[in-house]
Amino acid sequence: MRCTAVGGVGGSGCVCFFRDTFVARGPPNGGNGGSGGNVWFEVDENETSLNCVKQQLKARPGTNGQGKSMHGSSGKDLIVKVPKGTIVREAPPNPLLAKSNSGIELPNGTGFLDTLEKDMQQDMREREQDKNSWFVHYPRWEDRNDLTKVLVPQEFKAFKWELENPKPLRFDLTEHGQRALVARGGLGGFGNPHFISSTERQPHYALRGLAGQRRVLELELKTLADVGLVGMPNAGKSTFLGAVSNAHPKIAPYPFTTLNPYIGTVDFRDTFQMTVADIPGLIPGAHRNVGLGHSFLRHVERSRVLVYIVDVSRHEPWNDLLALQQELDLYHKGLSSRPSLVVANKADMGDQARQNFERWQQMTSIPIIPASAKYKKNILKVTHTIRQLLE
Repeated sequence: MRCTAVGGVGGSGCVCFFRDTFVARGPPNGGNGGSGGNVWFEVDENETSLNCVKQQLKARPGTNGQGKSMHGSSGKDLIVKVPKGTIVREAPPNPLLAKSNSGIELPNGTGFLDTLEKDMQQDMREREQDKNSWFVHYPRWEDRNDLTKVLVPQEFKAFKWELENPKPLRFDLTEHGQRALVARGGLGGFGNPHFISSTERQPHYALRGLAGQRRVLELELKTLADVGLVGMPNAGKSTFLGAVSNAHPKIAPYPFTTLNPYIGTVDFRDTFQMTVADIPGLIPGAHRNVGLGHSFLRHVERSRVLVYIVDVSRHEPWNDLLALQQELDLYHKGLSSRPSLVVANKADMGDQARQNFERWQQMTSIPIIPASAKYKKNILKVTHTIRQLLE
């Protein structure tokens, strides 16, 4: 999914002077503006999907400074909860919005010098406007303030340069409580006391607050689980997950019942736990994004153990296993070489399933365990074998 993160705008400094009885021209006492809030992503193990992330994420702005040297308050940070396994990266810019750099044609003839002079004057006006864009003015002092010798603080120039030349972001959030700063809030401006000098005792200007960073982000969720269930559609993966764990995925007698990964936790008597992910069904060509394609395969990458759920009652079920392993290797080379186990599901479906299992055992070296997820038969042996592979 895509979302836009915007840091809060910094508050502007205040132009104010001390006034009291018998004090006609007191010293400057304008406060500084508060900084804008930042946008953070924080991993929460209780979150399981990216549905909690809104498309527009905007932190609170800082407040402006006030008189009597009262500084503005900083904007509140926006903390967005994301699940484990979230990958955050900056979206590529839209080529249709990019500016063309094809070159500039120089005018010919006698009007060239006139055009050059106009360009220089335009450039000077733009520089003057750019200088004024940094400051706020006391009422009716816009034309009287001489900003030619006023220096903009270096940290403000550096921050504005970062806004115009951002570094691309990429975070891999895998630990509970891990944080990532995705958009910084703008800096708060200085009040007019900051600009007092030996030649300027009564500055009638203050520094304007800067805008926050704006980033367009792409979020991708790669499920973090100890065990990944791999199988063809309608092979019984969801039924198996419901039989071994506390999860309750949707179960129905048609393909592609599972459209999003489900994670269940298997508890053992000695307090050992392992997480099992039910991943959408795989079909031939999934490495080319056929079917659910990449929506399935990206979740398999992080599983430590692969459990192939194969319908042993089908005709030549070993061909399903070969197709699954081939798709995994085509998507990511060496993915099928991870520790794995084959669960010959639906072993209670008559003589055909029994004959297929006996023949299959003689053809492969991968451990194969017959089971019936629907009736929870031989499930305990499967879970203990998976635990041995994990340990």
